[in-house]
Amino acid sequence: MKRSMHYSRGFSLVELMVALLIGLVIILGAGQLFLTGFQNFRKIEELSDKQAALTFAAEILIRDIRRAELSVTCNSVPAQLSVYVDEECRYYDLHDGGEAVSLRLNVDGNGWEPVADGFKNTDQFQSEDDGFFTITFRLDGEMEDVVFHTMNRTKAVNP
Repeated sequence: MKRSMHYSRGFSLVELMVALLIGLVIILGAGQLFLTGFQNFRKIEELSDKQAALTFAAEILIRDIRRAELSVTCNSVPAQLSVYVDEECRYYDLHDGGEAVSLRLNVDGNGWEPVADGFKNTDQFQSEDDGFFTITFRLDGEMEDVVFHTMNRTKAVNP
């Protein structure tokens, strides 16, 4: 009795097409997952940059307002915040430079220097006679304002 052995010598055309289709679906899924992750990373990075600019600008302004000598006033221009700190008159304003609005600083009239950018020009620096300041920022691309309140230390201690 002789048995005939039938050996397979590779894949059939149908098996090869099914394997290619399964591989294509897996590769497309991995590519879509990569693109989604990359887009989320970019959005988080953009939000982080905005938050860093806002935090830095607020810290600079709040530090100077708290340390300011309110008994001496600077010549203030509307839409600017002016404080007298360490025998220097410091002016802050929001400047529209074309693409983005930047917070700028001018110390004793020696020219404007950018501090932070990425804002909308809301011109919101408000001060009251009792040393209480309200600073309003709106980040570029955002609909809501971010409001900071701070008090001058000299006025807080010596009302």
